[in-house]
Amino acid sequence: MLQTALKDKKGLTLIEVMISLVVLLLVFLALLQTALVSIDSNMANVLRDEAVNIAEEQMNVARNTSFDILALGTTDVSPPARSIRNIAAFTYTVTRTISNVKTNSSIQVVITVTWDWKDRTAANGDPYTHTISAILRNQ
Repeated sequence: MLQTALKDKKGLTLIEVMISLVVLLLVFLALLQTALVSIDSNMANVLRDEAVNIAEEQMNVARNTSFDILALGTTDVSPPARSIRNIAAFTYTVTRTISNVKTNSSIQVVITVTWDWKDRTAANGDPYTHTISAILRNQ
């Protein structure tokens, strides 16, 4: 006949239960922190993708604008506020810079999209930015 290793059937002590609860709490806190980092990273990527879309739209507007009007110089463009996920009316700042206007044949158009998210704000002097450029010729 087999004998069990435990001869007394008192169960777990209070200290053993408390230690297991602390270990379980640490595991859940680590999982919660991982989820929060994942959500924040995902939101930053969504905002960056939207900034890429805005920059591309503004570059298409610049390509469809007459060369003489573009050659006048730098302008601030205000795109409409975008609703992204649960952030209503999220705003981006768009700047169109024109350079290399030495000749009447080509210019460089630089579109810069800037946005604030969490700890990186314009007040801190380090907002998120996305920049694209193209060289346009006078036709």
